[in-house]
Amino acid sequence: MIKAGIDVGSTTVKGVLLDEKNNIVFKHYERHEAKQTEKVLKLLEKFEEIAGKDFHLFMTGSGGKDIADALSVKFIQEVNAVSLAVEKFHPEVNSVVELGGQDAKMIFWIEAGNVKRKITTMNDKCAGGTGATIDRIISKLKIPSEVATSICFDPSKIHPVAAKCGVFAETDINSLQKAGIPSDELLISLFNAIIIQNFAVLTRGHTLRPVVLLLGGPNTFFPALVEGWKYHLEKLWKEKGLSFDDKSVLLPTNSQYYAALGSALFGEHEESYYKGKDGLLEFSKRSVAILKAKMGERGLLKEGENLEEFRKRYSIKPFRPKEFKKGEKVKAFLGIDGGSTSTKAVLVDENGKLLATAYTLSAGNPLEDVKKVVRQLRNQIEKKGAQLQILSVGVTGYAKEMLKETIGADVAVVETVAHTISAKHFFKDVDVIVDVGGQDIKVMIMKNGEVKDFKLNTQCSAGNGYFLQSTAEKFGYKVEEFADVAFKANYVPRFNFGCAVFLEQDIVNFQRLGWQPHEIMAGLAKVLPKNIWLYVVKEPNLRKLGRRFLLQGGTQKNLAAVKAQYDFIKEKVPDAEIFVHPITGEAGAFGTAIESIRQYNGTTNFIGLDALESLDFEVKSDETTRCNFCTNRCQRTFIYVNLPEKTKRYIIAPCEKGTVTEIEDVKRVLKLLNKIKEKNPNLQEISAMKVFKSYPVKEVYEATRFGIISRKNIIEKRKSLKVGIPRVLNFYSLTPFFRGYFESIGVKNLVFSDYTSEKLVLEELKGGAIDPCFPSKVALAHVRNLIKKKPSVIFFPKIATLIPSFKDSEGSHACPTVTGTPISVKAVLTKEKDSFKENGIEFVDPILHFHDEGLLEYEMYEAFKDILKITKTENKNAIKEGFKALKQYQNEMRSLGEKVLKMLGSENRIGILVLGRPYHNDPGINHGILEELQKRGYPILTIESLPTKEEFLKKVFKERDPFKIRDVWKKAYSENTNKKVWGALYAAGHPNLAVLDLSNFRCGHDAPIYSLIEEIMEKSNTPYFTFHEIDENRPAGSIKIRVETIDYFLKDRMRKKLYTKK
Repeated sequence: MIKAGIDVGSTTVKGVLLDEKNNIVFKHYERHEAKQTEKVLKLLEKFEEIAGKDFHLFMTGSGGKDIADALSVKFIQEVNAVSLAVEKFHPEVNSVVELGGQDAKMIFWIEAGNVKRKITTMNDKCAGGTGATIDRIISKLKIPSEVATSICFDPSKIHPVAAKCGVFAETDINSLQKAGIPSDELLISLFNAIIIQNFAVLTRGHTLRPVVLLLGGPNTFFPALVEGWKYHLEKLWKEKGLSFDDKSVLLPTNSQYYAALGSALFGEHEESYYKGKDGLLEFSKRSVAILKAKMGERGLLKEGENLEEFRKRYSIKPFRPKEFKKGEKVKAFLGIDGGSTSTKAVLVDENGKLLATAYTLSAGNPLEDVKKVVRQLRNQIEKKGAQLQILSVGVTGYAKEMLKETIGADVAVVETVAHTISAKHFFKDVDVIVDVGGQDIKVMIMKNGEVKDFKLNTQCSAGNGYFLQSTAEKFGYKVEEFADVAFKANYVPRFNFGCAVFLEQDIVNFQRLGWQPHEIMAGLAKVLPKNIWLYVVKEPNLRKLGRRFLLQGGTQKNLAAVKAQYDFIKEKVPDAEIFVHPITGEAGAFGTAIESIRQYNGTTNFIGLDALESLDFEVKSDETTRCNFCTNRCQRTFIYVNLPEKTKRYIIAPCEKGTVTEIEDVKRVLKLLNKIKEKNPNLQEISAMKVFKSYPVKEVYEATRFGIISRKNIIEKRKSLKVGIPRVLNFYSLTPFFRGYFESIGVKNLVFSDYTSEKLVLEELKGGAIDPCFPSKVALAHVRNLIKKKPSVIFFPKIATLIPSFKDSEGSHACPTVTGTPISVKAVLTKEKDSFKENGIEFVDPILHFHDEGLLEYEMYEAFKDILKITKTENKNAIKEGFKALKQYQNEMRSLGEKVLKMLGSENRIGILVLGRPYHNDPGINHGILEELQKRGYPILTIESLPTKEEFLKKVFKERDPFKIRDVWKKAYSENTNKKVWGALYAAGHPNLAVLDLSNFRCGHDAPIYSLIEEIMEKSNTPYFTFHEIDENRPAGSIKIRVETIDYFLKDRMRKKLYTKK
């Protein structure tokens, strides 16, 4: 009998008919566009035309269960379906990688005696590394499908792209595109990022062993993606000693149908007769009413609410430019915002009065976009014979550096600052500015007219305006029609807030259940404020932020979005005053125009209107423009502007060295940079070096327990022993102790892993067993790096407690994730083969308790009594020497901190205290954020560098006991958490310190003190900024925005002389 299988996926429907010999007699693949039931019904009609009604039918896929139930046929879980097809047609395969529209999975077959054990991993909370991301970006780049499917993978053309979140990948691609990177390189970079993301998230301690089968739509339709998998797998297998040939990685025929094929194959062993379409037809009619009641909520309008009154109050009045007379000379300041999805521009007079506005959707070339909007502005002024004179130009947005260089802008302002300036111009005393743009969300929290704090989406872009726009367009509506359509819905589906890609999946599910486009659009509007406040800002208590809220950014032109935010804010703050910016879409451009007025000195660098209109330029970004002044070999963009007298070249580069092309110029740039660094010490960077250096200790040898005669041989053996220590986690505070311990008993040959870097992560961080915070996750890469250095021993203890620092703490525990990391690392490296035994290395991972010196002494003795042949007396004395070395390091850092604080006081400057954990000193963990601030003129201090001499403590803590914290933090059981609270109290009492709070994505120990630290900072009027979701993906664009924003507001504070003693 013929067997049929249908796979209803997140974006497509696939169906196959198999004959008695399992040959495919019919197959069909189609995007369902959220009409799964309709597409399945049409597919069943085709099945009936070929096979009548006498066949077995099985369903699979993320959207298949309800349809299977309606048809009274069996549903097969898709992993089982894929596995059965692979085992049937490719028994030689050991691994599968399947990428779908919104999911990704890996299947591993592992030898277990005479049988193969199957292990499956799937993406869970985020769909960043899937086909939906590829579709979205190809659509954004406007790359024809025939071009996208013909690109070849070339590792030399890879640029940094973060695929952890699909929308942030889009942001990175957007930034690269605006820097002039060609489309083929953008796609190659995207494919590479998706491969790395899936390696990092899905392998979980397993190895993709040959033969590997690549399945799913993305792998089927994009040859470059397949080539990318082959490139990375070949590198991985070379490291593991596995062979690679043409048959090691396969893309089989019909690779997109394997789930459907596998479900059909169940017909060989089970019966599931097709009973006709009636059940599905009935399901399509009755499902809506039942499920709407269960999954729905009231629409945007409450009963009796007057929509027209709301429209009148919050609709943005169309701007009407002033009429100018013939011959009139109009002097104006030009503001340009080169945003993520559009370019905006305004003209204002010397008093800040708006004269004209212009807007265009981004066409992918910032210079052409600017020419277009300036042409619009000029036409508004000159159409009746007036003459426009530009006094000064300000730029903001993603493309501001390129525009500043090429058109001669006088001011380049980071977008957070531009929006704040704009808001303050119209509303002097707002408490919160909510700016929702195309691909980003910025929330500025104000206090006394200053920005007290700001939040940017960093690891996820849920809640952005582009998602609302793209959904409307998918339903056939212009974004301008969104509100009118959404307000028609009386009842709407209730979306879960969070990942934009999963919101897309919700849309698919809701449409399958019969929700109409206008209802779905209203539901999306209602979830927008939840995404803003609960997912991005992570602040449900809006009352604590204030009561005057300003909504701005292009998304606020959508009245449905405004209504949803209005209701959400009013629910949390009933007496809130809510405003919408009068030029909400052009607010950033307006802010930068106002800033150009403030900085105007009577001259301008602007090339002129005529020169801009006729601007002839060439953008080049290829191998000839790559920087070779360091091992990173970053890609640069050269812009050649052809002027009448000559061609000028501008270079857009990731760092200062890349802005020049001659070695002498590099030396000049570095000399200048070093002068800035000398004047502004970065104690975080210094600590990361000093903590691993050797401090003087005395030797504590004695006659061994094996007798005096053996003493010489044992000491010689200790000298020859090579001990490897990973540069990770609490080694960033305790290494002087361990180094002092080992060196005092004659173990002088200590080797450390390299510092964390992008190269180390890419080469060594594959196949983690768990997905914890980045500092814990990266430990695996460090131990692999150490193995290559061939030590005799790798020492990676499970540090359970740390040295207590406070009189009233409940404990000095280390983070349990950090404590357990050596266990996870060992599990990965001994799972399939024992990498330590294979390399003749002993892995030593004792549990250690630093709160009890006697217990620590016992634990170290038990760990090394046989390896080092030490006596108990030697061990005891070595422990003491270790603590002496640690004290030397701590005193050295506090002395440096003392010098910095004295300098700040005498020069009346601001330094930045980093509230972080010891491992945030690792330059690869902190992503160079502190170095960027140092370059802008701020000395950097760490908690451990804060001086504890009485003269300092009395000034800072005054009457309170400086070593008690439980009056502000009752749950004082975690030592590094306690230190962060203490650091906040220290900064609160010091007149020259601003605070930067560093924390990692998924840090459970930091999360409870976020609001506490914020409260301490607020009460003391201390400038306070955060990076709370640091991960292995370095969102360069977001980091740059944050650093520039911090710099502007700290300098603005100094300029206004507001930085007074608290």
